[in-house]
Order: sequence, then C-alpha cells, then structure tokens
Amino acid sequence: VQEAPPTEEEAAQALGQTVASLNLRCALSGILAAALLWAGLVYEGILPAMAGLSPAVAPAAFMGANLLLLAGALAVSYSVLRDGLLGLVKAPSYETMPALAGAAALVQAVVALLNPDAYQATTLTLMSGAAALALFMANLGNRLLAASVQDGYKLAASGVEHEGAYRAKDKDLIRCLAPTLEEKDPWILLSRPVEGDGGFLAQSFGPRAGEKRAQLLARILLGCAAVGAVWMLATGKGVNGAAAALAAILCLGAPLSATLIAGLTALRTERTAGAVGAVIPGWPGIEELNGIDTVQVDAGELFTPESAQLEDIRIFKGGRIDRAILYAGSVLNQGCNTLSRLFRTIIADRTDILPPVKDLEVHTGLGFSAWCDNNRILIGTRAYMEQEGVPLPEADYEAKHSRNGELQVLYLAVSGNMYAMFVLRYVGGKHAARCLSILQKENIRLLVTCQDPSLTAEKIAAAYHLPEGFVTVLNEQQCAALAPAVSATGDADCCMLHLKGFASLTGGLRAAQRAQAAENTGAAIQMVSAGFSALIGLLLSYSGSVGTLSLLVVLMYQAAWSGLGIAAAAMKQHS
Repeated sequence: VQEAPPTEEEAAQALGQTVASLNLRCALSGILAAALLWAGLVYEGILPAMAGLSPAVAPAAFMGANLLLLAGALAVSYSVLRDGLLGLVKAPSYETMPALAGAAALVQAVVALLNPDAYQATTLTLMSGAAALALFMANLGNRLLAASVQDGYKLAASGVEHEGAYRAKDKDLIRCLAPTLEEKDPWILLSRPVEGDGGFLAQSFGPRAGEKRAQLLARILLGCAAVGAVWMLATGKGVNGAAAALAAILCLGAPLSATLIAGLTALRTERTAGAVGAVIPGWPGIEELNGIDTVQVDAGELFTPESAQLEDIRIFKGGRIDRAILYAGSVLNQGCNTLSRLFRTIIADRTDILPPVKDLEVHTGLGFSAWCDNNRILIGTRAYMEQEGVPLPEADYEAKHSRNGELQVLYLAVSGNMYAMFVLRYVGGKHAARCLSILQKENIRLLVTCQDPSLTAEKIAAAYHLPEGFVTVLNEQQCAALAPAVSATGDADCCMLHLKGFASLTGGLRAAQRAQAAENTGAAIQMVSAGFSALIGLLLSYSGSVGTLSLLVVLMYQAAWSGLGIAAAAMKQHS
C-alpha cells in the first residue's frame, strides 16, 4: 500500500527535527574538532601538554585519546562519512573529500596507536584535527542547507496564494507562441495556479551540478594520496610514513568549505527570493531558471492602473461625452485590466451608474464588442472598426490627434456609427522598469498577453525604452493556445513559486541567476585548491617530507582557500 504524502504540518515538523539534529551534530563535532586540534598542536609542541596526557611521557595514552576523540567525531558525522564515501562510486556528493580525510586520519590514528613509541620517535604529524575540522565544516554546510529548505518551505506553505513558474515543454505550444524566435528550442517560462508546495520538498535536496566535478576530483585526490603512500613505503618510510602521507594529502586537499559554499548560497538565495515573495526549490529550480530565455507576462503587470492617461476625447456628430464615458467605462471595466481603472477614476468609482453589459466579446489585438442599453457597442482600433464596417474619420485626423502615432487611439462606435475617439498615453512604472532592466541584462525576452488593443509591442517597447524585438504581443490564436497552460492548476513540479506580479517573478529569476554564478564560482575555486593540493602532496611525497607537514600550515592553507571561495561566491551573489 502506497503511503500517503506527509501533510504540511508533518513536513514542517520533519524539517524542524532535521535542523535540530544538525544543530546538535555541529555542536558536538565542533567540540571534538577543537579538542583534536589542541591535541595535534600539543603533539607538535606548539601548545603545552596536560599532566598525564603528554605525547612525550605517555605516548600510548595520548594516541589512545586521539583515536577515541577522532572515533567520536566520525560517529557524530556518520552521515557525512556514509554519503561521502558512497559518493566515490554512486551519487556524487560535496561530502566525499571531507569523508576521505576523516577515513585517512582514522587509519593514521590506528597505526599511531599500534606503535606509539616508534611514532613518537619520528617527526610525523597527526592529521586528526584537520580531518575533524573538515567534518565539522561539512556538518555546518549541511545545517545551512537544511535551514534554507526550512525557510523556503515556510513561505511555500504559508497559505499565501502563489503561482508556480515552470518551463513550457509542449512542442506544439512552443511553436505556436514563438514561431519567429531565433532559438530552435526556446525556454519559455509560464506561470499557473499551484496547489501545495509545487514539488518544493521533492526538489530541494536534489543533486547539485558541482558535485559531479567534486566526485571526479575526489577520485583523483585519492589516487594521488595512494601514490604518495605507496612511494613512502617503497622508500623505506614504513607503515607510519605511508599512513601519514595518506592522511596529509587527503586533509590538505579536502576543502573546509566543501559543503559550506553550497549551504551559504542556498540560504542567501531563499532569503533574497523570499524578500520578493518567491521560493526556489533547490538546485534543479536554479538550473532551469538560468536556462530561461523568454518569459510570458500579462500587460496588466507592466502597467499599473495609473499608467493609462486620457489625453483627449473627441466626440463625433450625435454623440455625448457623458454617454461615451459610460459606454466605454461599462465595457472596459469588465474586459480590460489596463484601462478599467482609468474610467473608474473618471466616474469617481461610481460603478453603480454604469449600464449593464451583455454578451461581451474580446477580440485580442482588435477590441471589444458588447450590448449596452440595447445598443451594440464596439471599442477598438481603426483596423477593428474597418473590419466591422464602421465609417471612420480621415487618417490625417487621427494622425493629428495622436501626434503621428506617439499616442494611442481607441474608437467607440454605437449601433454601427462612430461615436467617440479616446486619445491615450501610457507611462511606464518605475517598478516594472526595474524588472524589465533585469530581463534585458540577461537577454530574456517578453511574450505579453494583452486585453488592451491599443497596446502593441512597439508601444510597450517605447514606454520602457526597450530594443526592437524584445517584446512580442500574442495574437488571438496564441492566447487561445496559451490559456489552458496558464489557467489549470498544475501537478508538475515548479522551478519557482512566486506571488502574482512581475516584481516577484523577476526577483526570483535574478536570485536564481546570482545563486548559480555564486556556487559555480565557489566550486571552481574549491576544485583549483584541491588540484593544487594533490600536486603539492605528490611533490612532498617524492621529497619524503609529506608526513611531516605541519598541522598549523595545513590549517592556514585551508583557511586561505576556503576564505577566498566563500568571499568570491558572496561577491557574485551580491553583485
């Protein structure tokens, strides 16, 4: 029997328990890492030893305590150790290199305990502290990742009405919507109503792109460590030297920020997106959003109710200005979101004085037809009036009042006769302009559904100073094809949840783009650091000094690379 999916309360409780468990692991692994670092520095003579636990006086007791503390650190971080070691051959994981460092340090600690006197007589370095620190940082990164999922799920399941953004994959729909786009396979982002979390939890803990590269480099690092250990054996350094070489190379190569950059990036992403009401479900959502090159929006999201301004009304023979406003207000109040507010403002929101409208028909790109006061009302463009056989004023008359096309013109016909001409101006909003600038920088084009027949692609582009071809206004056939895809509640996973509105959609897109840039940059620096470490380890093995590498030097080396990776990722995400 298939188990029922968890309720929102159960999922939230499970996430809370996960975060609490990781908090405990971080605390315990941090304490054990601090103790092992102290032991390692005592072993090197940098710090004074405790009475009765001196490596010089009681080497067996000291090595036993070192092994016991390391075993405790590995036990606390068992999930990192398990997933990391399995990541060598199965699903890739950022935890692989910290897990390898922990396993190699355990081998060294066991060898040191088996012959403590002989080990003490050498200048070999214990790497247990460096390995434990790497495990602690891996736990910390996992904790941040879980916290980001918890924050995102709280917003996704908060009860606020969200829309689910998803990439259109229906080939027929794509060909219909974008027949003239340059790309052979455009990635078009659509939004529709969504129930529940839109697949948020299912995607949030998915694999991340950098983990495949981390798996490859971990294998290379392990191979270099094995070569170093074999070389130490071959050159007479014995089992002690071989174990020390294995631990030193793997601890030198395992980045302290292995999971930390991913955790920090995820947490910043959810908080940045959450500030605009958007939620991105993990790395799969980030990758899909970064491939988007076309976004579908409604004209009502580009133009606020205050964007439309009435410049002039021209009344034709037999017409009355008050009746013209009432007829237009009645029809547009029901059929046009960009103009309804304008006419309601003219009548001071007295919608009770508007005559009732029957049989409203919307002709996308042309206009509206309806019955009002037993009169057939037509509102639309010059082309629509010509199509309906309504006599029109001369083109020169229209050009004069529209300032040669700078302003928009809508005609009103009553019972087949020209009644009035409305001259309109659209002013772009500041918030929409900022959103459009984001899309323009990323070369993401717009597909616009529009009820207002006076708003063409050229008019929208002119209002926001956009380049030619950036905006496409969908025609009636395209809108009909699109309607099922954006109206029905979808069952498929969404690549983003967002509030209804352009600002939330573009804010989420920007957060995803910055997140990918940040994590890719941080992961690249980690890969470089691990590659350098492997090379350094081989060179030191050849010289026979890899096992004597100072713990303090390893810590400083790791701190420098990790600090660089974290700083570079943060700069990319906040740029």
